[in-house]
Amino acid sequence: MTSKVKFKNNRIKKKQLLSARYSSFLEPTALINRLRRTRWFTPATLACIPLVFVIIALWAGAATAQDQELTPEYVKGVLDSIWILVASIFVIFMNAGFGMLETGFCRHKNAVNILAKNLIVFALATLVYWSIGFSVMFAGDHPFIGGGGFFLTGEASNYGLDPFPSGLPLPVFFLFQAAFAATAATIVSGAVAERIEFSAFLFFSLLITGISYPITGHWIWGGGWLAEMGFSDFAGSTAVHSVGGWAALVGAYILGPRMGKYDENG
Repeated sequence: MTSKVKFKNNRIKKKQLLSARYSSFLEPTALINRLRRTRWFTPATLACIPLVFVIIALWAGAATAQDQELTPEYVKGVLDSIWILVASIFVIFMNAGFGMLETGFCRHKNAVNILAKNLIVFALATLVYWSIGFSVMFAGDHPFIGGGGFFLTGEASNYGLDPFPSGLPLPVFFLFQAAFAATAATIVSGAVAERIEFSAFLFFSLLITGISYPITGHWIWGGGWLAEMGFSDFAGSTAVHSVGGWAALVGAYILGPRMGKYDENG
């Protein structure tokens, strides 16, 4: 009987040790420290990433132009694509601004956690939006929810795009929309800062970028029932910021105040 108890205790200790190692590996501070030790993780290197995308876009346009007659319509399509690509990079950097804002009104001990959360959430949100959210938002003609062409496997026309050069290339349009989808999740991050577990917020981000935001976006930008009624949202004040704001309000109400941040006098 004693040997069975010892064996059970040893199994529990091993599970606890593995759990501690796994959680420490995924802990935001440890991830940031590992990245800092690499020589490529510098502000100068990160600032060059948008330039690389712009150069690739210009290069691709020039390579295609060798076999394409340079009509005014074609040149306009290339310039529109480059501008949307640059605008997408601006929106992506807006998430960095959200991270700085959230860090400013959080306590010092949680600063690294906030910044790591915004970085990882943006990466996961982009993957989920690529696999599910984009097709739910733009594919299909149902007034309430889209579908079909998951993992960006459909043609541009399946997502409501005109063929290039009269319309945007599908990868450029996806990048622009993915940046806004990740923004909706990042808006919620500030409202629930210091009040939610890291893993719980990651799970929530998958839900909002894969289901909630795409369905609402389909109503407005995907030809859904609001669009059929004449509803117009040019820059995302409803599709992006209102959806993020509503989710943030519900999250803050459920989680309650930040414990330890304020005393009885505020």
